Amino acid sequence: MIRKIQLLFVLLLGSFAFAQNSTASPYSLGALGDVTFRGNAINRIMGGMDAYADSIHANINNPASLGELKLTTFSVGVNYRTTSLSTDIGKENVSSGAIDYLAVSIPTKHFAFSFGVLPYSSVGYLLQSVGTTADDLTTLSRYEGSGGVNKTFLTAGFRPFKFLNVGASVQYNFGTINTQSSYEEEGIDFGTFLRNSSSLSGLNIQLSAHYKYQLSEDKRINLFTTFNPKHNLRSKNLQTFFTQTVGTRTPGDFQEIDLAARGLDELDLTLGSRIDIGLSVEHDKKWLVGIQYTASNSGNYQNDFIKLNNVSYENGSRLSIGGMYIPSYSSFTTYWKRMVFRAGFRHETSGILINNTSLKETGISFGVGLPIGGYYSGNNVAGFSNINIGLEVGKRGTTTAGLVRENFVALRVGMSLNDLWFIKRVYN
Repeated sequence: MIRKIQLLFVLLLGSFAFAQNSTASPYSLGALGDVTFRGNAINRIMGGMDAYADSIHANINNPASLGELKLTTFSVGVNYRTTSLSTDIGKENVSSGAIDYLAVSIPTKHFAFSFGVLPYSSVGYLLQSVGTTADDLTTLSRYEGSGGVNKTFLTAGFRPFKFLNVGASVQYNFGTINTQSSYEEEGIDFGTFLRNSSSLSGLNIQLSAHYKYQLSEDKRINLFTTFNPKHNLRSKNLQTFFTQTVGTRTPGDFQEIDLAARGLDELDLTLGSRIDIGLSVEHDKKWLVGIQYTASNSGNYQNDFIKLNNVSYENGSRLSIGGMYIPSYSSFTTYWKRMVFRAGFRHETSGILINNTSLKETGISFGVGLPIGGYYSGNNVAGFSNINIGLEVGKRGTTTAGLVRENFVALRVGMSLNDLWFIKRVYN
């Protein structure tokens, strides 16, 4: 009888990679990997709440927010995350970091547009199982993955009415996901390896509307929604089987599998629709509180090329609550009064089932926005560039059902550099 001792650990497969391997989580083995982009830094700090728009930030998750934009804006975000992984037999600590997004947003007389690139999802895991045979020989099974999906986007938004902004985004998805499984046994010189590679590409669109109801001169209610229709990604697949020596990793036999004979060389992966609905109440340039709900039709996801026996899918959801506070937006004598204080909470069901257990995640976040410059247009402030720094603390998964609990701390930094184009400044 074979006795097995299961050991699970995760290796960081590439620190600070722009597009690939910006995660170190065993849960990135599902679907397209960990969804690493969930919004701009200021929105992430508010729990992922997007029912907010102003004249100096371009919200990538809310195309309609461009209807408020008054300044040309260059946006960049980065993150660094440390994670403690716990099972019922031990713990491991890992860390990862990456660029979150790069975007340029430009207002014109009648509308504003934005373009950029972001790493949408990332795969980065190494699972290892050590066991023994009936002859008391040690065996080693390894399962690893890397890669991810990126997006480039072109977004436009405008304000057809004083109370309504609308927007749309066209996004091109591209990337490669690689997985590999291997088996080695004590006393046998060669290990066996099976490597899968999927090259992914496809288009999707996003539609957005932002309704503003004025309660008084400086207070209003914001209603926000975005819709992402169902879309496909084309997956071009390769599979190779090979052997190599256990110690020196000298190559042995090599064979490329004929996937075309099984109809697996090219597949369409269907990603379900998603809708976001948000509500916020704000005092102009003073405070804002809001709530947002997201529903994702992810239960029908299927990839016949990469099948995992213990992984299935369900519809996902997320609840976000967040807000911000500015002591005095127009203060020029006290710096801290112009700082923006933000906080948020989120709870989500990812849409992935592992061992018939839903993968859930909860996080709280808080941070501050720091103005780093400004200039005058006439007697009024034309705009400020700013740096937004936030910290998120959360957990994902559980140690029951043979799973892993992740306790994480993520540092997020977003920079928004603003300028007036085509308008002459009064002061330089």
